[in-house]
Amino acid sequence: MENVHAERSAGWSVLCYVGVLVIATLLNNGMPSMDVRPATAALLIDAHRFGLLLGAWLTFPAAAFFLWFLVGLRSYLSHAQGRQEGLPTLAMIAGVVMVAGSLLAAAIESAALYAAPDMFAHNGLVGAYDVFVFTQGGLGYAAVSIFLFAAAHSMRRHESAPGWLAALGYVASFGAAIATLSIFFTTTYSFMAPGQLGPGVFGAVPAAIWLVCTGVVLIQSRRGAASASTSAAS
Repeated sequence: MENVHAERSAGWSVLCYVGVLVIATLLNNGMPSMDVRPATAALLIDAHRFGLLLGAWLTFPAAAFFLWFLVGLRSYLSHAQGRQEGLPTLAMIAGVVMVAGSLLAAAIESAALYAAPDMFAHNGLVGAYDVFVFTQGGLGYAAVSIFLFAAAHSMRRHESAPGWLAALGYVASFGAAIATLSIFFTTTYSFMAPGQLGPGVFGAVPAAIWLVCTGVVLIQSRRGAASASTSAAS
């Protein structure tokens, strides 16, 4: 029997996750683009150092919230009607890869931000910063696309969630797949280049909308309560 309280808490958890991401995104507004000269980038980072480091640190609570969401989502999907083909497990594994990638990106980001401006410009930390951009974006969206597709496909096949939520998951998965193509845009000021707005518009925004909607569905879930009433009646 499902634990409806765990599933609902997972719904609240993913809403907290999205909220933390929004705060971290706002704090990262001071991040220089990849086409800025190292000396200029170092000065920009130095001017926003605390906010940027705080944004990187917020990856820690964000990871905790998202992992609990993954546990609840897997439980929710696994208890749907019909024989399961492993899609809930695939979604959870892809989600764990997402968390691992985020923590790696945050570690690289904090290493690049920690140094003084002269060290950033002359000690190879410019390269570390570029690695952060590509780890966070680019092919970093591959795991996001797989996670969204596995969850949405499981919802559709077993009718465990409203049809519109599964359709939105497919759209978000396709958007994240488009975001992975950013590595082919070599002009750094191009809309779709890594670190620019394009990958976020196609990859992050639809995924965040789907996560919020899924969180609301989990919070409103009455499936576990219905199962409990049936068991009590029998």
